[in-house]
Amino acid sequence: MKSALRIAFTLFFFSSLYSQTAVDTTETSAVLTPDQCFDVIKKTWDGLKKISEDFKSQIDVKSEFESTTEFNERVRKSKDQFANKVQKYSADQKLGGKMFSVWMKAELTKYDADNQIYSVKSPTQILVQPKKEEIAIACPSNKYVSLTEKNEQGYRRAYIHLNTEPNFSWFVNKVTAQAAKNKESQIYFKLSFTMEVSVNETDDQIVLTIVPHKLSLLNQSENFTYWSEDIR
Repeated sequence: MKSALRIAFTLFFFSSLYSQTAVDTTETSAVLTPDQCFDVIKKTWDGLKKISEDFKSQIDVKSEFESTTEFNERVRKSKDQFANKVQKYSADQKLGGKMFSVWMKAELTKYDADNQIYSVKSPTQILVQPKKEEIAIACPSNKYVSLTEKNEQGYRRAYIHLNTEPNFSWFVNKVTAQAAKNKESQIYFKLSFTMEVSVNETDDQIVLTIVPHKLSLLNQSENFTYWSEDIR
C-alpha cells in the first residue's frame, strides 16, 4: 500500500463534530458495506465492458470487400459512436454527481497519552476488477485512498484501501480516546466517493475512476462523527 509519510489527523473533541454538508445530501440512502460496494462498482464495470466488447468486435476485422479507406472511415465512425455510447451509459446510470459511501473498519491500535495521539488503521480492502486492455479502474492520487493491484494465489486482484501503513495518527484527548476504545467495535471510517467515466482515445480503453470526496471517522451505531475531511 502507498503511504511513505506519516499522516496526521488533527482531531479535537470540541471541534470534531461536523454537520452535514451539501455533498452529504446527494449521497445514496444507505452507506454500503464493502461487499455491496464491490457489487455497485462491478455492475457499472460490467455495463461498460459490454460496450467495449461490442466496439472491439466491430473494428477487429477488415472485410475482404472493404478498401483500406473504407475500413479506416468505418473505424473512425465506430470510435465516435463508442465514445458517445460510453457517455450515454454514464448519463443513463446517473453517475454524474451521484455520491456513494462505504464503511471501512477502523482499528485503534495504540494510544500515546503523552502526545495525545491514537494510532489508527483500517484492514478493509474493497475488491475491484483489475486493469484490462479494454477497461481499467483508477483512483486519482490523494493522501487518504489508493487502488493497489497484486498477485494472489495465481490471480491478479485489485483493491481500494485507505493509506494506513504506517498508521493514521489521530490527535485526540484522553477522555475521548478512552470512550472510543470502549466502543471500538462500532468505530468505522466512512468513505464517500463518486464514479467518473472516460475513454482513453490512444488505445480506446474505458477508464472508470473512483473519485474520493470525503473521509470521516465515526461511531457507526451512534452516528457520532469524531473527524471529517474533504478530499481534494
